[in-house]
Amino acid sequence: MPIPLKRNVIQQLSLTYRAMMLAFDAQVGHPLPRWRIILALAERGTCSQKFLAEHCRLDPASLTRQLQSMEALGWLSRATDPQDNRLTNVTLTAAGMSVYDEATPRRQAFFDDALAGMTPTEIATLESALSHLEAQFKAVATRAKEAEPVEKASGETKRRTAAAPTEQAPPVPVAAPRKRASRSQS
Repeated sequence: MPIPLKRNVIQQLSLTYRAMMLAFDAQVGHPLPRWRIILALAERGTCSQKFLAEHCRLDPASLTRQLQSMEALGWLSRATDPQDNRLTNVTLTAAGMSVYDEATPRRQAFFDDALAGMTPTEIATLESALSHLEAQFKAVATRAKEAEPVEKASGETKRRTAAAPTEQAPPVPVAAPRKRASRSQS
């Protein structure tokens, strides 16, 4: 596949994701990260903040900001885990369950609207392609992390080597800079 086509599909994926996030918020009434937290708590009951960060794929600082906001709205409560005081547990309140109950039909309508006109086969193909991309993105992130510079105690920096070779794009020819014609000011 030509490099520009690969670049365009990844850029389109990013644009599609942003459009999906805006449409989800508009139809469901909650930003997707907040909804993921509500859904996890409604389906699983009390969860640790650590679990929520991993499950909802949010960095801990973003999760904390979301939880503080939702707690101020009265949708959830947080408390130290009685068995492990290093963990904070999160639970939906009755008000939070009401938010979940009210938004769930809008979420289903969002799914129906977003996939309208696609056949089950097309949806399955899209799901497969997206799952493949997710696995590839995770592999790229792992290789990049393995190749991060490691600083030794001596102050010397050494690069870790990646486990698997990566496909590299051929060099793109660079055009020589053009000279600008001088303009006389009138």
